[in-house]
Amino acid sequence: NKMAFIPTGAPKSQNLAAQPSPPPVAANHKPLPPPALTTSNHECFSNPRVLPAGKLIVGYAGCGSEAAKQLAITKAVQGVNVLVWFAVSAVGLAGRPYITSGPNHTCVAEVARELRELSLPTAHMITIGGWDASHPNTIWTGAEWSEAWCKWNEEVAVPELGFHGYDGVDWDLEGNDNTSSPWNSFTPACVALVGEMSQQLKRKGFLVSLVPTQSYIDVQLSGFDRSLLHNYPEFHKEFTYHGRNAYAIWLSKYGYAAPGLPTFDFVDIQLYETYSRTAQAIAAGVDPARYLVKLVRALQAGWSVRFSSDPEMKWTTRNVSVPANQLVLGFSHGSFRLPHNKSVFVDTASIAQAWLELTEREQPRGLMFWNIALEGKEAFLPNGSVVNVSFASRFNEILHVRSN
Repeated sequence: NKMAFIPTGAPKSQNLAAQPSPPPVAANHKPLPPPALTTSNHECFSNPRVLPAGKLIVGYAGCGSEAAKQLAITKAVQGVNVLVWFAVSAVGLAGRPYITSGPNHTCVAEVARELRELSLPTAHMITIGGWDASHPNTIWTGAEWSEAWCKWNEEVAVPELGFHGYDGVDWDLEGNDNTSSPWNSFTPACVALVGEMSQQLKRKGFLVSLVPTQSYIDVQLSGFDRSLLHNYPEFHKEFTYHGRNAYAIWLSKYGYAAPGLPTFDFVDIQLYETYSRTAQAIAAGVDPARYLVKLVRALQAGWSVRFSSDPEMKWTTRNVSVPANQLVLGFSHGSFRLPHNKSVFVDTASIAQAWLELTEREQPRGLMFWNIALEGKEAFLPNGSVVNVSFASRFNEILHVRSN
């Protein structure tokens, strides 16, 4: 159960034909309206869902009990303004594309109602995937899955509580502890499905986000591979569940749903991936704040990714970047046992220091943490000392999302 522990592989979960991404649109450019879709007349659309204005504090949550519901409300009051509910699968049911699993939707609706009554703008998204979770069923296309998700979202709505379904999807496709599992690679059909479904949902008015582990979008590598079974030869080479820019194809090939309309509203990167680049740098003695500043600038500047090494992607070598208005840095309490750098905990003082060193234009859109159920629990610093941390309130001190 990912809500309860950090698994063996990447610590928290994450699977297109498209036109080349146009250049970034100037801030004062008014996006064009979504293009007309050419499928059936009964397609479901939404009034455009929007993220809260300003900075984002993203928290992952479950909602299966009264205690979980009240904790989610408390953390939203303290600062979280994007609740990502964990998690559903796109595997199909009874021979048709259908979304399965997920939290208690009435519970989510009650959280949403409470936050509306408190006048606390909050987006509610639903994760597809998770570590050890199946990737979407490619029997159906991304367009078919987008329609299936949209209709499922109508079914789980609780209109009597003012909950009109989730605001969008959060893609969290990752690998599997079983090295022989097919979910340790993204097939070309899966890549196409996720990209196409994301573009369709964005055009339908929904939010879409990506939550790659750090190795799935790696500024230190130009290589590209759909396999999720790589290692870092120079750092814990025994760990063989890293990616190699596997998510970069979605940013590059499927980055726009229409001219002037980015597909992905935000990209929150799991810096707490098992033996991540962040863990590697801190273990080598790099100051955490300085590392974060360097990473943010590198992600925004962009790096070359050799997509041409995979002919099935039909995509050339491109520069990939994550602009400030899409970038969200993800943190966690880290490992709960030795060695503590397996999943690194970055102290919030270092995060705050990095924020101060970045210019206003460089500062990311927000901060994310995994997960709300662990708030207030112990975290281990790399030197082994123990601290209790509540990310929601501490991040709010940095970002000033809620005026408490």
